[in-house]
Amino acid sequence: MKGKDIFRENLGIQIIEVKDGYAKLSLKITKDHTNSIGAAHGGVIFSLADCAFAEACNYGDNVAVAVQVSINYLKPAFEGDKLTAEAVRISDGKTLGLYHITISKPDKKIAVFSGLAFKTSN
Repeated sequence: MKGKDIFRENLGIQIIEVKDGYAKLSLKITKDHTNSIGAAHGGVIFSLADCAFAEACNYGDNVAVAVQVSINYLKPAFEGDKLTAEAVRISDGKTLGLYHITISKPDKKIAVFSGLAFKTSN
C-alpha cells in the first residue's frame, strides 16, 4: 500500500503478511481498545478488518477505495486477546473487487466483514 497508515499504527495494528488480494494483520487488545463493559470496542474490531481490507486491495500499484462494507460481530474480545484479521479477495472484476475478512482469536471467530472496493487505477 502506498504511503503510511498512521491510524493503523496508532491503534497498534501489525501487518503479518500482504500479497495481491490477501492480507493478514493482528492486534493485541489493550485497555485503550475496550468499551464501557470491558469488551473490545466494535469500532476497533471494525478498524482491524478495514485495515486488512485496505492492504489486500491496495497491494503494489493498485489503488482502490471502499464503496460498501458490512460487519457482523459474533463473539466478544477482551483485554489481552490477540486478534487476527485475514482478508481474501473472492471476486476481481474490471472495476470492483469483493473481499471477505475474518477476524478471530486463536480459539474463536470474532467477526466477519465484507468489503466491496472500487478500483481507481491498476
